[in-house]
Amino acid sequence: MDQAAESDQSFVSRDAPIPDLSNEKIFPGGIKVKALFAPDVKWRLVEEFGPHCFTENEDGRLLFSADYTDRENLVTWILTFGAKAEVLEPKDIRNAIRRIAEETIKLYQEDQDE
Repeated sequence: MDQAAESDQSFVSRDAPIPDLSNEKIFPGGIKVKALFAPDVKWRLVEEFGPHCFTENEDGRLLFSADYTDRENLVTWILTFGAKAEVLEPKDIRNAIRRIAEETIKLYQEDQDE
């Protein structure tokens, strides 16, 4: 751009189509997640997904339901809740979190031997 210059050349204006910027188009779901959350993290669910992303169970836990676009981001997000979140579906995400928890336990297990 440092060599840009004004010229006598002109361009004909034309209409450009307006892109579909709906959430479904920009953030296609694909991963339907169901998880139980502790009541004290309700504020985060509301802040991050809105007030209609969960239903409250009789025991006070929150049944979260949403579409997620990226497996790795979903796992990372769930892990930020620690033991205050339990993934119910999909099974592969639940298993991924279990494997991470097992690997984490192994890292800290040697402290128990001392």
